[in-house]
Amino acid sequence: MLKLPLFSSRFLRSCGTAVLVAGLSLGAGACRTSTQASTAPQQPYPQQPYPQQPYPQQPYPQQPYPQQPYPQQPYPQQPPPVAQRPLLPPLIGVAAQQQEVRNILAELINVLSPQNQSLVRGIPLTFDPTLEVNAFAGCDEQGTPFLAATTGMLEAVDAIAQTKATDELFGTKTYDAYCNAVLPQMVRNPNARAALPAGIIPAQFGGDARRWSRARELFDDIIAFTFGHELAHHYLGHTGCAKGQAMGNAPDPARLGRLLSVVPLFNQAGEAASDSAGAVNALDAGRARRPQYEWSETGGVLLLDYFARIESAGGGGGPLSLLNPVQFLRTHPNPLARIPIVQTVARTWRSQRPG
Repeated sequence: MLKLPLFSSRFLRSCGTAVLVAGLSLGAGACRTSTQASTAPQQPYPQQPYPQQPYPQQPYPQQPYPQQPYPQQPYPQQPPPVAQRPLLPPLIGVAAQQQEVRNILAELINVLSPQNQSLVRGIPLTFDPTLEVNAFAGCDEQGTPFLAATTGMLEAVDAIAQTKATDELFGTKTYDAYCNAVLPQMVRNPNARAALPAGIIPAQFGGDARRWSRARELFDDIIAFTFGHELAHHYLGHTGCAKGQAMGNAPDPARLGRLLSVVPLFNQAGEAASDSAGAVNALDAGRARRPQYEWSETGGVLLLDYFARIESAGGGGGPLSLLNPVQFLRTHPNPLARIPIVQTVARTWRSQRPG
């Protein structure tokens, strides 16, 4: 599971058995690269106004919160300059984001080995309307496997993608501003939202077509790692219910809370294995989608950095917590340890698949 402070124990517990769920707390069943700017000349882009996605207007405190220093993780290989790639339309609204997740999941499954495909093809995907930031793999009472993501998860990924895209293009610090404003609230208040508050993105950049396009690329990168991780919980046998059987319907979102409450936590070894397998799955699917934008380890690095910041906002984090993680991520490998694992897997993958 991949789990954030508000990912609840779903992300962290998604890979159990008996009504088992592996969560995206990126511990037991979750997954998650980025790139640098190229020196290619930037051609002007049409500044057609893209619709501004409404974000909740709840007042988040804008003063800075104390943050423990994080090592700045290098992003993976830079993608081609935005100027050399076709501009993608923005993802506006929950329905569009949910359909994007379905499309990405299909691409991930299509590049798995025939054996692993046979175990997970047809597993239903459900969306939980709760605000908890979570994604998970699990089994219902009848032993039918499923995958799930919360509205909170989609909000968090959208916020990461929008702020990171803005910072890449314009040299701003909107990702830091978002984390400083929102993450402490999420830690203190279970009803706080991970959505991007109004005012974080400077008005002069809000409608830029390049920004919206890059945000969609990053959204897809993060989702590819996330569900590569969750799929791995199933085909690696962590959930115990994905055996190539005929698939049923996804559980009603109203039942997910009950299913998660009885799911055993995945162990750290299982989470690390799912991180590795999920990263390879995202890289394979990214290579297969050429000449479109290629997914990489960027999504995993971004998501794990977000988890580390959440832990810091809760009073933990930092290098000293590698051996004793605190707060929300006790059942998963520490995010600061997971990032180099994902990066090492990506380097090995590229050495074995040059070009």
